[in-house]
Amino acid sequence: MHTNLGKDNLSSLLAKLSIPSMIALFSASLYTIADTIFLGRAVGATALAGLGFASPIQLFLVAFAQLFGAGAASVISRALGKGDQDRANRAFSTSAVTLLVVTALFALFYLALPSLVLSWFGPEGETALQARAYLSALLLFTPFFCASTFLSSTLRSEGKAGKALILLLLGNSVNIALDSLFILSLGLGIRGAALATGLGHLAAVAYGLYALTGRKGTFSWAKPSMMLLKEIFPLGLPSWIRQVGTGAVIALVNSLLLHRAGSHAVASYTLITQVTMLCYLPLSALVMGFSPIAGYSYGSNNTKRLVSLIKLSITVQLALGLLILSGLQIFAAPILTLFTKDATLVNATLTPLRIVLSTLMLVGIQTLGASYFQSIGKSLVSLLLWTSRQFLLLIPLVLLLSTRFGSLGIWISFPLSDLLSVILTIAFLRRELHELHRS
Repeated sequence: MHTNLGKDNLSSLLAKLSIPSMIALFSASLYTIADTIFLGRAVGATALAGLGFASPIQLFLVAFAQLFGAGAASVISRALGKGDQDRANRAFSTSAVTLLVVTALFALFYLALPSLVLSWFGPEGETALQARAYLSALLLFTPFFCASTFLSSTLRSEGKAGKALILLLLGNSVNIALDSLFILSLGLGIRGAALATGLGHLAAVAYGLYALTGRKGTFSWAKPSMMLLKEIFPLGLPSWIRQVGTGAVIALVNSLLLHRAGSHAVASYTLITQVTMLCYLPLSALVMGFSPIAGYSYGSNNTKRLVSLIKLSITVQLALGLLILSGLQIFAAPILTLFTKDATLVNATLTPLRIVLSTLMLVGIQTLGASYFQSIGKSLVSLLLWTSRQFLLLIPLVLLLSTRFGSLGIWISFPLSDLLSVILTIAFLRRELHELHRS
């Protein structure tokens, strides 16, 4: 059935877009989840630590896919809301070409100077060797793992969450099958995990291009536009900063933990990031379902529908967050055991995990607010909200509290930054709702 972003019932439409998006996010996360499970159970803690140190560099590259994907999605959804197909085509083409050029240049820089780049992130000894082996294989596929993120975002921007899901499921099916072959059967270790991930993204990109630009696709290739790029860039910048901020936090925490507690603590943090990602999936999926509806409603000047959408989405975010937080208290240990057979590592991770996720029910409000302002083209407010949680709050708190309280200070910094950023988001949303009611 065709999805009408401007007329369908909000509750059913939000569910229709969010549920496939949640499955899609889980599928996207399976790339790293599968790598972590195979490496944690078949290779050990050192491989997990190497994967943890490699992830900030990978996140930095994916940030560009988020930048151009989110920026183009905002332009595309509003253009489609106004019936301007030509503008949507040019936004898609401009973002795709620019993304390819930017990420290819960075990948070439790393492959030419791998030791220099890794030295910025602090791994040493065997951990550094594991990180380098992973990145040297994965970055050969840079255009593909960035393009798959971009294409998935573009599919969602036009309301085709189902096709975005197929893209991710296809890529992950290839990844998991090859993980089993390369790691378990051929014994390629962390390099095998990287090759499996890269080939999975290659398969996803092939499908994504067919779905978007093939005979039945929505878009046709058009000449890239510098004027559109100037609009897309600031709209996508909050997503880029958010992703870079995530990578910066991981790199900083890895470095602090390595020097205070050793590579085993880094392996523990790698597990925490994976479980955190799983817990955030439903919250992020709701935001992904919310964003195209918000952008379309704003573009068509349907203020009443937009206000109702915001209120409904906040209510659902709070309920989901509380449900996930409750489940985590019961199932934290079994979830960690999926990733590793090391009981000592599991026990060392339980308390930090519960501290880091203690404000989970509030996080959805912050991401929803930041995404809302991004969807309607208010890039400066969105930029402030995305940066507040990581750059403006979390990184300074980690540095300050780790000096005073050690590892405990690092873990406390996460919920404290969440709480402060949510307060800031609520202030902006209240002002926005007041303005919408007056219009």
